[in-house]
Amino acid sequence: LTGQLGQLICIDPFDVLRCELSLKVLAHLDATSLCRTAQVGKRWKALADDGDDLWRGIREQYIGQNASSVAGTAYS
Repeated sequence: LTGQLGQLICIDPFDVLRCELSLKVLAHLDATSLCRTAQVGKRWKALADDGDDLWRGIREQYIGQNASSVAGTAYS
């Protein structure tokens, strides 16, 4: 049982999941985590680099946070 469990733990989830589903999983990461994900291996880097929507979401989130913080300080 321990040997079988060890084999299951070694399975790369992105080798098992379809690309679209893998990108949905990665879409929940912040910029730092997505950059770290790209450093895991070739497949993970390809997924992180391939997802234009991933980076678009991060840019929008970052710009939105900065815009609201700038607006908050401008009117304070």
